Amino acid sequence: MPSLATTRPDFLIVGGGVIGLSLAYELAGKGHQVLLVEKGPLGREASWAGAGLLPPANEKEAWDPQEQLRGLSHRLFPEWSARLKAETQIDNQFEITGGLYLARDPGEAASLRMACVHYEEEGVEVQRLDPQQLAEHFPHLQTSQSIRDAVFLPGEAVVRNPRHLQALVQGCRNRGVQFLENTEVARWRFQDTQLTAVEIDGQEISPGACCLATGAWSQLLTDQVLDRGNFSGRIQRPEIEPIRGQLVLLDAGGRFFTSPINEGVRYIVPRRDGLVLVGATVEEVGFDKSNTPEAIEDLTQFARQWVPKLAEAKQVKAWSGLRPASVDRIPYLGQLPGMANIYLAAGHYRSGLHLSPATATVMSQLMCGETPQIDLHPFRVNRA
Repeated sequence: MPSLATTRPDFLIVGGGVIGLSLAYELAGKGHQVLLVEKGPLGREASWAGAGLLPPANEKEAWDPQEQLRGLSHRLFPEWSARLKAETQIDNQFEITGGLYLARDPGEAASLRMACVHYEEEGVEVQRLDPQQLAEHFPHLQTSQSIRDAVFLPGEAVVRNPRHLQALVQGCRNRGVQFLENTEVARWRFQDTQLTAVEIDGQEISPGACCLATGAWSQLLTDQVLDRGNFSGRIQRPEIEPIRGQLVLLDAGGRFFTSPINEGVRYIVPRRDGLVLVGATVEEVGFDKSNTPEAIEDLTQFARQWVPKLAEAKQVKAWSGLRPASVDRIPYLGQLPGMANIYLAAGHYRSGLHLSPATATVMSQLMCGETPQIDLHPFRVNRA
């Protein structure tokens, strides 16, 4: 185990995905000593596996806490991207590209129309496209299909999530965050409702407070904490399940379109270097992260149906990630009931990357004894 600058950090973060790294980055930026423990390599689970899509939001018009969280993240992401680039010289390739949303199925068309109404109520710009406009503005698109609805959201942005994670790791290091990779907490020690120490590789660490941010594994970790502390009768256990998403990467040889294409839960995301990411499945298969030939073929054909030029693109690789899904698809953000100094930030489902700056902001405020700028009651851990 590497030697630690302190065995009494102000905060212990368990989980090195985008939520844990963002929270560590924010807390360290406030001058706190932070130790982050990750059971594998940093930033290599769902945070790395996703597409980096950042849907639009309007913080000024948001009244519901969930929308306020989205709105805050939408405002913060360009600020964080610029700051991380200045601090680390790592460009996460954040850019506002707009996003195209298409529907061929009647059910998906109805869902898209409802989403547009919601966006417009939020004050988000929505452009509805007729067939002529669609063909004119997106010449790379196969528009001869039976398209029921087409919508363009100019405010949608993208980020290259693996590079964003690299920037976060380096930004945390620059701010003095200590990392323990490929390491798990072996023992939890409590005095009444207070976490007093954890044991890691035989070494005792005594943090001031701890946040669990282990994505799809958060329920398992929370159960472990409760079982070790014998708090099972007093604490409502969160429910988080892994939802597999398979993706495939194609090499188009160059970038010939810039806006992601979305249909239902699937998407086609062009990168600056000519790579095109296609995803994603939605599968309840436990913690199985394997790929299936059927899913990869389906995603590849989906991309080629919409963008015929991708028929010439070579498949580079395929992978999958496990999204952490709460039962109601709303993240858990708050203190574990009955615990004095243990917090949970998990269950973001498909929006972990998107909501990470706002999650880090409000959780750091909560953990530092400040009043969070967003009402966290809808995200409370015991809402079940």
